[in-house]
Amino acid sequence: MTLSTQFLTIIAMIIGGIYLGASVDTFRRFEFYWKRRKIFPYVIEICFWLLQTLILFYLLYLVNQGNLRFYILLALLCGYAAYKSLFESLYRRLLEGLISTIIWIYYFFYRLVQVLIVRPVKKLVQFIIFLLIWIWGVLLWLMWLILKILWYPVKLTFVLIWFLTPKPIKKYFKQLAGFYSKIKNILRKWWSGIKSKRR
Repeated sequence: MTLSTQFLTIIAMIIGGIYLGASVDTFRRFEFYWKRRKIFPYVIEICFWLLQTLILFYLLYLVNQGNLRFYILLALLCGYAAYKSLFESLYRRLLEGLISTIIWIYYFFYRLVQVLIVRPVKKLVQFIIFLLIWIWGVLLWLMWLILKILWYPVKLTFVLIWFLTPKPIKKYFKQLAGFYSKIKNILRKWWSGIKSKRR
């Protein structure tokens, strides 16, 4: 390994240590979203560290074909320590600002979609439902009016037939109606007696 390659490796690992510190802070910032679950936090933790190992090894492979030396680990620790002492507070402020900006953009577009799409569609659906109910009511009223108009000549025909019916037949029908009324009253009394006995 040449001197320039070693120098590039050290610089790359210091940058890798700074990146590792930033990625750990980012990971811890969002940890509370899944920390309360039982198994999921362990799976996420293992996947995170495996991903960071692969990224750092890929960075090492780019600069020195993946040759691992003791000083590489020291450079990585130096980069992490430099992040903790120099860049941590700045990065956390930038991270919080970025999160706030993303949340603001999300709510802005959410409200925009609500105002321009969801609410107009909701109002349109409500109007269509109201219009359909109104049309149905108008149709029912028209049907009732047509039936009433059609029933009127039928009613007049029955009245005329009743007027032209001989008196003996009218008397028979009246007696039949009275008999039906008596049967109806007897059945009502019988049913009322059954209901009172059940109580």
